[in-house]
Amino acid sequence: MIDTKNQILEVAEDLIRRQGLNAMSYQHISDAVGIRKASIHHHFPKKNNLVEALLTRCQNSYGNSYKTIVEGPGTAPAKLRLLAGIFAEGLVKQQLCLVGTISSDLNTLQDNSRMVLESTIKNTVDIYKHAFTQGREERSLTFSDTDENMAYAYYSFLLGAQISARAHGGVESFNCATEALISSWE
Repeated sequence: MIDTKNQILEVAEDLIRRQGLNAMSYQHISDAVGIRKASIHHHFPKKNNLVEALLTRCQNSYGNSYKTIVEGPGTAPAKLRLLAGIFAEGLVKQQLCLVGTISSDLNTLQDNSRMVLESTIKNTVDIYKHAFTQGREERSLTFSDTDENMAYAYYSFLLGAQISARAHGGVESFNCATEALISSWE
């Protein structure tokens, strides 16, 4: 059975990915989990504590998924397609990337939460960079910028394409856009 703290995190993540950070409240979590708001405050005294815990958890879980892809077998373009598949899966579930969703509310975050967000993005870019390094070395990808800049651009593209596809065209549009981009590098 899932403990209360993890249940709070699960519900909060789902709400944020579906509705946005500032549309989610402790009351929403309380109603969904079936506990009092005081119980949520016991685990996460402030909303920023909850945001930091969610970002850290996201960095660990998605970071591990990303690492498995980029360190696994296959060509760099195949790995980029697998990374895009994670975002496509989020679209199917009507859940935007947690990092992207929280980033859109950056101006309402406290400094420590901003630092955790920045660290999460940097770590993701560092992981994605491996696919571009591999692609350059094996000559399966052609690009003129640095591996790190390409990784940042691709991650940013996936975030934006997911948001756009949610509003227009869904998974099919997202897949067409990612395929067009990856094919342009092959």
